[in-house]
Amino acid sequence: MTVLVLGAGYIGAALIASHLQSGDRVVAMDNGFATDWDAIGRLMDGNCATLVRGDIREAGSIASVISHAWPVRVVYLLAAQASANPDAATPEYTEETNLRGPRLVLEAVRDAARAAGSPPPPVVYGSSFHLYGPGLHGDVDETCPVGAQADLSHLSKVYAERLGEMHANRDGMTVVPVRLGIVYGVGPVTKRDLRFVTVPHAFALRRLGGLPVTINPSGVRPLAFCHLEDAVAALRLAPVGLAPGTFAPANAATEVLTVPEVLYRVDASAREFGIAVPDAGSREPRTSVVRFRIRSRLAAAGWLPRHDVAGSMPEILRHYAGQPVRTPRSDEADDLRRDT
Repeated sequence: MTVLVLGAGYIGAALIASHLQSGDRVVAMDNGFATDWDAIGRLMDGNCATLVRGDIREAGSIASVISHAWPVRVVYLLAAQASANPDAATPEYTEETNLRGPRLVLEAVRDAARAAGSPPPPVVYGSSFHLYGPGLHGDVDETCPVGAQADLSHLSKVYAERLGEMHANRDGMTVVPVRLGIVYGVGPVTKRDLRFVTVPHAFALRRLGGLPVTINPSGVRPLAFCHLEDAVAALRLAPVGLAPGTFAPANAATEVLTVPEVLYRVDASAREFGIAVPDAGSREPRTSVVRFRIRSRLAAAGWLPRHDVAGSMPEILRHYAGQPVRTPRSDEADDLRRDT
């Protein structure tokens, strides 16, 4: 049976690599919106894998790739406009991809299973820990309520999760939203456009490129992070053992840091890398913000995260060293108000 990956970008490509290493047949679809198509092709070339150019906004694309991949063991829905940067995409593109796209995918998977007379494969959805909103404290597990959202890309996760719950209850589908923290780390497709990278990568690129680094006052609130390899492990583990008709969110976040604390870890590695950084950042920032503790149902299933931001920065800096940095326009500069 086939593993179907919809969205072969930063996280999707790492997930594909993991399944290929396990000897799985993989079919993947991507529209190339914010991803290096050649890098995806190199990853899949010579393996038991097929890469299709298509778009989850188009019902025909989805039906075609499902037909090509069938029978399917699991569907990973990672295709999304994930950046909160207003210059990353128009609101219309974000809405079409992140709202209409999941509806079309869930309906197509359901209909393909009905036509084949078989149970629908589980759909693992790339959701976000941002779903819980700001001001978290105490233990944050999958039962915590949804919080306020600040941008369309993260607001769309609320709709897509409720949509998945509806299909689980109504159509007997197994839908598994994996609520990812801010993902960082080097993978087969590691972006360097400042509109599409997360905070640890953005700081690394700015230090390497000699670009200014500023932190919005809102950056003092604690955020949840997850290394790319740990995220892939969570995505693979999340649907294991679930009964048909189950809606089962899973947290996949491992470390709680403020943005100044992330910058301190970047700068500590940058100094060791021989990059000049301001002395003002030589001491780890101390804040009095209320922290929260991450709890995940995946821990009981054997998910053992192995990475943290501090230990991952040398690899990230080495990866980017010598590569051109896309310098943001003046209206993009210092756009670190976003958390992703």
